[in-house]
Amino acid sequence: VLRAHVRAMFAERACASTSCKRAFSFSPSRATSNARRALVKRFALPPRPDGSSFWSDKKVAVIGGGPSGLATALALRAKGIDGVRVFERTNAIKPNVGGGFNLNGGARVLCELGLEATYDALANDLLGVKARRANGGFGLFEVRVHDMIRGDDDGCEALVSESGRVLAGTVQRADLQRAMADALPSECLMFDRGVKAVRSSGSNAEIEFENGDREVFDLVIGADGIDSRAREAVDGGESPPKYSGIRIVFGCTPAGSTARAASEMNIAHQWFADGAYMLVFTGGGEGAQNKQHNIALCVQDKTKRDENTAWRAKAAAKEESVALMREKGMPQSAIDVAEACDRFFDVGVHYHDVLDSWSDDAGTISLVGDACHAMPPFLGQGANQAMQDALCIASELSKVGAEYDTVKQALRAYEGIRKPPTAAIMQSSQFIGALETGAGPVSLFRDVAFFMAGTLGITGKVFLSGALPRFEGKA
Repeated sequence: VLRAHVRAMFAERACASTSCKRAFSFSPSRATSNARRALVKRFALPPRPDGSSFWSDKKVAVIGGGPSGLATALALRAKGIDGVRVFERTNAIKPNVGGGFNLNGGARVLCELGLEATYDALANDLLGVKARRANGGFGLFEVRVHDMIRGDDDGCEALVSESGRVLAGTVQRADLQRAMADALPSECLMFDRGVKAVRSSGSNAEIEFENGDREVFDLVIGADGIDSRAREAVDGGESPPKYSGIRIVFGCTPAGSTARAASEMNIAHQWFADGAYMLVFTGGGEGAQNKQHNIALCVQDKTKRDENTAWRAKAAAKEESVALMREKGMPQSAIDVAEACDRFFDVGVHYHDVLDSWSDDAGTISLVGDACHAMPPFLGQGANQAMQDALCIASELSKVGAEYDTVKQALRAYEGIRKPPTAAIMQSSQFIGALETGAGPVSLFRDVAFFMAGTLGITGKVFLSGALPRFEGKA
């Protein structure tokens, strides 16, 4: 099984390298600052088209105001598609919703959208990852993330910004969501607009809102996550998720917490035990007052739990998770971070099938992010892949009337670019999650496999393979 996974990983790495080279026009030599400046200039967003473009009189709806939907709206507007509105079911972008996550390919998207300063302000550099056994602290592997990216031709070209910053860091979801929303015109983002249903008439699509209102659009893009109403219109709800038997409790401290030493804030710590895995990391922008520490405790749990798509906090999860950490032998340093957390989110991991199609037959409804490829969080790629979807779909749609005759052709091209890498990551994430939370003989095999993979440098290649952005087609 491990050999098969490693072979698949190397095949995916080769695919990533080829796709990334298409996207970033790699030179064979090590990237320099001048080369990166030329790179950004070469792939900078084109001048906005005038009102004669195909999209000048079209209406586009984006369902969902999370990072995926906001990135889609920003990318569409950057490509000259101004008639876009985002419909968000909540009444505001709320603070402290969700925890932190890592950005790499998604950070490149922010740069492509002119939001490098946003990344700089909100991200905590992820310099490395250390993995150890919970009992005894035996080292399994270490990935020096920034050094690895700078030492890799593909990584250096794709994941080092024009200013020279490595694009691998951790951000807090709520902070990023707020900043992306602020980058849109206020009239573009509509709150309290929950969607009940989406229907295609063949020439356009209608949204029925929860308040009974209805509105027709030339194109509806579903960025509404796991419980997507837009996906129901595409696949008829024929792909129900399957519970994985894995429970994750996420925890997050208030900003400015001293639960982690300053020397540890740029390192993510992974701890592995029998039937359990724990991650400790720090997110947030410059300055100790902005840092928030995060934990994720992953355990086998046969009690079917929902996916908590609304990120509802669960106060009781703190006591439960701390007790589980002690039971599994997690180190006191990790438990201290958990005890300092003031909000917890309890999530059941479900496996989702790869959809046959990401758009309807008429080309009036399409999907991005979790709506079309919800993936377990074990490779940390959910937000990164969703943001790459956003830039890719906007880029392909902007070619309607030039390279493509119809919107459907553009949507097929978008899907052809994005489905292969996301499908591969979905499958790899399922494998990694089962391995990381394995019990009994599986946990022993896991520890040996991770130690050998770390010794051979495979763990770093797995990380880089997922991190490299792939949002451009063939030149």
